Amino acid sequence: MFHEKKIYSLIFVAFFISLITSFVLIKNFDKYEISTDNLENHSIIKGDIPDIWIDGQTIKNDLIEGKNYFYSGKEIFRSYLPPRLIALFSYVFNYELFEDWDSKIFSTDNKKIYYLILQSLFYYLSLFLFFKKIKKYFELRTCFFITVFLAIEPTIFFYHSSFHTESIFFTMQILMLTLLMEDIDKIKNSILVGFLLGLMFLQKLVAIYYIIPISIYYLFKLRLKGVIPLFFIILFCSLIISLVGYGNYKRAGVFYFMPPSSKITLHLYFPSIIISKAEKINAIDAEKIVQKDKNQWLKKNKIDLKLEKNRIIYYNYLQEYSIKTLLKYPFTSFKYISWRTLQTGILNPTYIIDFMRHESGKKPAWYQEKKYKDFYIPIRIFYSVIIYSIIVYGFFSARKKIKVEHHILLILSSAYMLALLGWANNSRYFAPILIYLSIYFGHGVNNLVKNQKL
Repeated sequence: MFHEKKIYSLIFVAFFISLITSFVLIKNFDKYEISTDNLENHSIIKGDIPDIWIDGQTIKNDLIEGKNYFYSGKEIFRSYLPPRLIALFSYVFNYELFEDWDSKIFSTDNKKIYYLILQSLFYYLSLFLFFKKIKKYFELRTCFFITVFLAIEPTIFFYHSSFHTESIFFTMQILMLTLLMEDIDKIKNSILVGFLLGLMFLQKLVAIYYIIPISIYYLFKLRLKGVIPLFFIILFCSLIISLVGYGNYKRAGVFYFMPPSSKITLHLYFPSIIISKAEKINAIDAEKIVQKDKNQWLKKNKIDLKLEKNRIIYYNYLQEYSIKTLLKYPFTSFKYISWRTLQTGILNPTYIIDFMRHESGKKPAWYQEKKYKDFYIPIRIFYSVIIYSIIVYGFFSARKKIKVEHHILLILSSAYMLALLGWANNSRYFAPILIYLSIYFGHGVNNLVKNQKL
């Protein structure tokens, strides 16, 4: 017999375990691995995290010097919100992010644990609110298994103990699902959805087009009555995003809200390799073709990359060049992207632990080494097959237990995230999809338990 108190206790216990995990990881990994002459040497602050911390410190320094908020910081290369959250944390808690700012040496005093505590607290509070919502739609035991998955599934769980951007994004995803479950016709709810959607984009760029599945969901559920709520969602989301554009305009004299990383990511992954495979030439020759095209374009358009305005134009060119390359070789592009997407779907429940222990910037990377592929990849595949099998079973067994409009929301949200992130060939980018699939996982486990009469 399941009671609500058991689920509330589960959430509290999972939060407590998350805190312990964070303390253990900070105690063991808040240090430099070899020396302090390279950002990559810090066991936790490495990969793309150092850029977030450096940008955060730059913003904090500018504000302390009296600069207007919109003039603070430098060119936003990645997502807008993460460095500002780090800057806010540093300012409010009077925490020094760097032991030596000039040499870019990060603090190793273990006090960064407070950021992780807040991160976990927000996530498990959002899970508490989510449970209070879903218990209106599903039987309590199903809600229990949904909550178990979201609370302790390691692919999700360990991000709360890291400084990656995923944990806060998970929190936003869960809050968004909570808001979208009911009362979507109310203007107050639409304002909250629009505000949260804007924040999701500021946290991770992948949310920029998430208004599309939300719009389909609204119009399917409310028909023409959904137009007005959608108007308020778009309005308030646009207001949030426009603040980014305004800040860029004040700082650099050009209005834009999509950071450069969103423009050049495709270029980093595809043109050279697609040309190489399609034209059957080696990678070096393909890269020479791409580089020659870029140089000719820069010379023809007289672009000075020292100016941020011109860099934005250049990034737009790189994006267009990448898309044209993909469209020029559609069959090769489809095969290559499909294979990368399939690889992305192989879950890695120990990604954060592996990242802290092994990520070093060395070539080949730790996950490309033979011993890792021979031992860990089969385990990851086995784990993924189990999780996906339960999800698929849950989907078919819950076809009539879940409202059609909720099916649409979950499926479109999952497909959207997969389409925008799957090609990256990194299991980290599949993790947000698990938030939506958790509903089917909970139904799957519940039906398996019923069939076994447990």
